[in-house]
Amino acid sequence: MEIYPDSALKLLNGIKTPRQLSSKDYALYSFAMTQALDKALIIVQSDSLIKNAVTYYADGKDPMRAGYSYFYLSRCERNQGNPKGQAESLLKAIPYAIKSNNYKLLGFIYSEKASIYREQNQIDSMIHYNKLSYNSLKRAKDQRNCIVSLIGIGYGYYQLQQFSTALKYYYQAEHEAQDSKDSTLLAPIYKFSSLALFYLKDYTKSSLYAKQGIAIEKQKDPSNWFNLAAIFAKQNKLDSAKIYLSKCISHGYKAPDCYELFEDIFEQERNFQEAIKYAKLTINAKDSTNKAALLTSFAGMEKKYNYERIATENKTLIIANQRNKIAVLFLLLGLSGIIVIVLLWRYRHKQVQLKQHQLLVEKEKENNQLLQQQINMQNALIKNVEHHKKTAIKRLVPNTSSYSTSEEGSVDSMALYDELISSIDGLYNGFSKRLKNKYPLLTTTDILICCLLRAGFESGMIASVLDTQTDSFNVRRARLRKKLEIEHGMNFSDFLADF
Repeated sequence: MEIYPDSALKLLNGIKTPRQLSSKDYALYSFAMTQALDKALIIVQSDSLIKNAVTYYADGKDPMRAGYSYFYLSRCERNQGNPKGQAESLLKAIPYAIKSNNYKLLGFIYSEKASIYREQNQIDSMIHYNKLSYNSLKRAKDQRNCIVSLIGIGYGYYQLQQFSTALKYYYQAEHEAQDSKDSTLLAPIYKFSSLALFYLKDYTKSSLYAKQGIAIEKQKDPSNWFNLAAIFAKQNKLDSAKIYLSKCISHGYKAPDCYELFEDIFEQERNFQEAIKYAKLTINAKDSTNKAALLTSFAGMEKKYNYERIATENKTLIIANQRNKIAVLFLLLGLSGIIVIVLLWRYRHKQVQLKQHQLLVEKEKENNQLLQQQINMQNALIKNVEHHKKTAIKRLVPNTSSYSTSEEGSVDSMALYDELISSIDGLYNGFSKRLKNKYPLLTTTDILICCLLRAGFESGMIASVLDTQTDSFNVRRARLRKKLEIEHGMNFSDFLADF
């Protein structure tokens, strides 16, 4: 499965009637098929298959597969464009990963969380979860994915423009990747290191890393040539910069930045005819990139105007003897008109940008609200993990048989109860407070059990959390039904969902 997922997928497809398998074998088939599709890089949107595995393994029979099942379910939710479902599935996967001591799975979960925060542009949270991912993967001795996490941490600091810090993590990633000689790892390390050094104005080292990136990529990425051209331009090696810019354009890399750098180089060389040519190409490239925008940006129009004025002045030098007051007047009127048009365009463009920014801010707030509700609940679990590495999930709730003494004797446990209940309250609109108001005789443990059931935890997992047998938990659950006066035949979970 790990080395040849395509072969595993072929073998699984050879099972013609999987639904006729026993429930145990069908759950294993559903789990293995989803895993093979994921490792073969086949995007899976339907969650019907993996939910069979989730239903079977969520009762605590196999915590490792239960954790991976929720992990793969989160990816299905992501492919469906459901960030809230993705976050909830990742949250449910964490306790199983901890219980099974599977640090590799835990590292994958934290890495997915980092990706969510990167899409939300919450860079600090992205860095935090990439660090958690690195620590977990380090314990799992997964060297390759440790390097990927280091690159992610460095990229986060790069986004924050903390280039020295970013470079520290890129160097660490480079050191750990030297033995692997994996170009898919070394190529981005060299590229990002070059960019960080460029902004730190260490152009010599930046050039070295850019050349290493080009060599290892075997000239597959023209943007590396552009980066090297930008470095040469800063070093005033204009001929070398033009050589690499020409390579970019000849290989189809016709980004506006490429033309704009050409324009700046020819301007430094005082070759205004070529500068005007590339100014026009810059404008055309920007226009094709964003057809919904105006024909040119203010800066582009201003440069175009400046070069057109230079060209006009050059022609005027040839026919200087024909100047007169009328020509000067028309020229001034023309310049005034262009300035007025440019100022009006800039004002309108700024207004459009402001409206677009406001829409983006509102959309980001909506997206953040989808994840904010589950963050408090996850933080409670993570805090407990840091203090109780081996028996973390069992210490969230003490054994029900010794509930009275543990509640009186453990302030830490009560704090964790309150924090977990508070997190679920935030997710379900003050659920515990409504329970307490209507049923004042409920104990803290009763309310916590109701909260965990409301959050979707399976009975088997709750029994494990309470450190009790499933039969004992079922007895307590039956007593709790009587306390809540639930009618016979009504499903407990449905009652809590409708409460």
